[in-house]
Amino acid sequence: MERKNGENGSGIRINRYLADCGFGSRRKTEELILSGKVKVNGVVETSLSVRISSQDRVMVGNKQAIPPEKNVFLALNKPKGYLCSHGDKFHSNTIFELLPSKFKQLAIAGRLDLDSRGLLLLSDDGSLIQEITHPSEGSEKEYSVSLDSEIPFEKVRERFLKGFMDEGEFLKAEKVFSQDRKQESDSFRVVLKQGRKRQIRRMFAALGARVTDLQRIRIGKLTLEKLNIGEGKFVLLDPKAWRP
Repeated sequence: MERKNGENGSGIRINRYLADCGFGSRRKTEELILSGKVKVNGVVETSLSVRISSQDRVMVGNKQAIPPEKNVFLALNKPKGYLCSHGDKFHSNTIFELLPSKFKQLAIAGRLDLDSRGLLLLSDDGSLIQEITHPSEGSEKEYSVSLDSEIPFEKVRERFLKGFMDEGEFLKAEKVFSQDRKQESDSFRVVLKQGRKRQIRRMFAALGARVTDLQRIRIGKLTLEKLNIGEGKFVLLDPKAWRP
C-alpha cells in the first residue's frame, strides 16, 4: 500500500505515535517496530521513518493503537511487595493492581524493586517518560535509606560521590546526607541521576551494610511530602507539574 504520508512529511513519526498511545518509551516502541510487531493499514511496518496520520490504522499485535484524548500523568506511592511490571508469571502482585483498569497500559518512569517503596510516576506520554527517566535530562531521584548497622558518614560520602565499579557497572551518587547528622549512622538520604538495577542496595553492600528500608521520596521537583499521597494510593497530575 502506498504511504503518501511517509513521503510528504505529514503526521508524526511512528515511534512517537506508539509512545503517545501508551506502548512504552520511544526506544521500546522502536523495538516493537523493528521486530515486525506493528502493522499500518494491514501491512507490517518496520521503517522508523514512517509518519502516521489520523487516517491510518495502526495495530500492535492484535491491539489497535489509539491516541488518548488527553495524556494521563499520575503519581503513585508504591508499597513494599508490589512489582513494577505489567505482568509476571512468577509474581501476582503488581503496581497495576493498585490502579483502575483504565490505567493498566501506562508506562513507568523509573522502577522500584519489589522490596522498595515510594514515589512512582506513570504516563501514557512516551516523550514525558523519556524526559523523566533519561539521565541527560538531569532528573534527580532522592531516597531515604535505613541500614542494618551504622557506618561512618565520611566513608559513605567519599565512596558514593567518587563512584566505583560493581558487576561491570559504574555506580555513583550525586549527593548523600546523614539523616541523623551523626558521624556514624544507619540512616541516609541519597540522590541519584543514574538508574542502575538495585543501585543503592549494591552501593551500601559494597561498604558492608544491608539496606532494611528504601523509600523514594522525590523525583525532580515532585515530592511525596508535597503530593501527600497515602501508601498504595495515587493522584492525577498535570503533565506540566513535572517541568520546572
